[in-house]
Amino acid sequence: MNKITSLWQLQEEKQRIKQRQEMLEKKIQHNWRGLTQTLQPGGIVAGLVNAVLKDKTAALAGSGNVIRNSFVYGATLLARQLADKAGNLLQEKLSNNNRC
Repeated sequence: MNKITSLWQLQEEKQRIKQRQEMLEKKIQHNWRGLTQTLQPGGIVAGLVNAVLKDKTAALAGSGNVIRNSFVYGATLLARQLADKAGNLLQEKLSNNNRC
């Protein structure tokens, strides 16, 4: 870091540090939201289902059969959507139970 020799340089450095702090705080907020959503029961279930489906899809997609690959892709897409909806419903149920 260079030495600050004038008031102008000090103000510039202060502004730069303030902007960096704001950027880092926004990153922390974004990461925190993602973490809290992931750790909710619906997020955990969806994550597990997606991981299982991803592994199965990768294993089946390597066969080279176009029709089979299309079917696997469609079934996986449908299963992911159902898992997301089930996770959302579970999360709503749990949040409603916590309110009562």
